[in-house]
Amino acid sequence: MLQVIGPEGARLRQALLMVCGLALVGLAACEIPEAPEWDVGLQVPFSSDPISISDFLPGIVQADTTRDPPVFTIERQEQSQTYYYGDMCAPFCALAIGQTIPEFSYSDSFDVAFSDPRLISVEGVNAVLVLQFDNGLGFEPLRSSVDTSGFIAVAIRDLGSGATLDSLFFSAESMSLGAALDTTLTFAAASITDGVRVSFSVFSPEDGQTITTNPATANVQLLGALDAIEVAAATVVVDSETLDESFTVDFDEDLRDEVMDRVLSGSYEVELVHDLELDGSLEMSIAGSQADLFAGDPLREVRLADLVFTSDLPQRGDLTKQEIELVAQFVDIYVGYRGTASGTRPGSQSRFTPDQSVQARLKVTAQVRIGE
Repeated sequence: MLQVIGPEGARLRQALLMVCGLALVGLAACEIPEAPEWDVGLQVPFSSDPISISDFLPGIVQADTTRDPPVFTIERQEQSQTYYYGDMCAPFCALAIGQTIPEFSYSDSFDVAFSDPRLISVEGVNAVLVLQFDNGLGFEPLRSSVDTSGFIAVAIRDLGSGATLDSLFFSAESMSLGAALDTTLTFAAASITDGVRVSFSVFSPEDGQTITTNPATANVQLLGALDAIEVAAATVVVDSETLDESFTVDFDEDLRDEVMDRVLSGSYEVELVHDLELDGSLEMSIAGSQADLFAGDPLREVRLADLVFTSDLPQRGDLTKQEIELVAQFVDIYVGYRGTASGTRPGSQSRFTPDQSVQARLKVTAQVRIGE
């Protein structure tokens, strides 16, 4: 919308709207009418493309906005652990090759934690938990051929709360561990904080088997992995994280020279619109190329400084005649946004959903003299 400010405002606005229509950054592609000498303001708002929240997310988290509804996807998270026979059956077992293997039991756990500590928790999780057992003991610990009382019990718990997410029970009555065992669990609409803990218990009955490998090297390797992870929301640490985005805006050249001859001064108004749990500082740069954004050279860019990330807060400032003339010289207009933000929850945390973004609204008013 073109707004004209000054004497005879209503009549002049109607005339200019008929002639000019919409224009960009107050430098409209229209013919300024000759008239008695007046100073008027040509004001045109324009908005950027939505600014992505990706700058605030850990690298392992990506937003997939092509899905309906959108989701965050998270890289595969995995952890493996090796358990040696000599540790698992001590103090019951004879630590020598050829010795009879006594009954023994063993319990332990290992964590599949989020690989980036900035990722605190996820909600609405759909994922697959992969469990792999690689048996390098040299014998069948469940003893399914002779005694069917052996078992492996597995519980998957949330690292943050300790709540059980799912469990598995492998019995010698129905299976043997053999050389390897792969299995999966599927999570749907779960909530996970920090990652998951894989807790397990093994009971191996005595049945006369003998150990055929060195107890110091014989082992079982366990791998746990969260894979195909999709989440509806993520809470992350945002502590002075950097925002760095830029966009191009079309520029109409028709009136460039004439406006440059007539401009007296200018002003701007910036307003951010978002529902993010963030606050911080922001600055903007208007330049004629990507390379000139935030170059620190007033002959190559117009800098809007001392802005804040607060939503729905109009932030205003003045522009000089030289700054408006500089913008008018740009064949193409590049607008850059740069700043730092932190989460407003305790511990600088913020909760994000994949449909969120930031809309930056910028209005520039060029004060021009017409009728000369």
